[in-house]
Amino acid sequence: PRCPYEAERPLDFDDRDLVREIRGGSSVAFERLMRRYGPLVFRIAYGFTGDREAALDVAQDTFLKAHARLGDWREEGEFRSWIARIAAHEGLNFRRSRRRHPTCDLDEAVFLRDDPSQERAILARESREALHRSLAALPPRQRLAVVLRYFQGMSAREIGAALACSEGTARNLLFRSLRKLRSVLTGAEEALP
Repeated sequence: PRCPYEAERPLDFDDRDLVREIRGGSSVAFERLMRRYGPLVFRIAYGFTGDREAALDVAQDTFLKAHARLGDWREEGEFRSWIARIAAHEGLNFRRSRRRHPTCDLDEAVFLRDDPSQERAILARESREALHRSLAALPPRQRLAVVLRYFQGMSAREIGAALACSEGTARNLLFRSLRKLRSVLTGAEEALP
């Protein structure tokens, strides 16, 4: 799904400067942080919810909690990892409270014609849906590790910081996640007629 947050253009302010301004009462600085980290938070939230509207709610809760807890952030740490950790916790809270699994939106009926481009589009959509279903089958920490690594480009060190674990543990989590994804996807392919 398309992320509703506008990506932040590079500015002269780094995260520490923005947080100092926010602590001083600047709402403009907080809006800048939201634009900068909105896509990351939304993707993490979507990874837990599987639903655009629910992901927006989780992202909003994440930013509200981050704003309330800005005093807890240590400036020697990375803000990106800190807010990713909050988003992960909010995503887990959503999953616990709803006790439901994400669903794929299959509301559009497709009628095949002799159009190869339409067939490619359908196959691409089916592949995306299979990937989303497979991701939904992973436990939350494994799903988050995959989302952070392959959709956000975070390093194992950054993932470890976001999940409050060591870099080695993050690497192990990624390895197990990919192995499980591979088995789920292979099983899904075998189940097709």
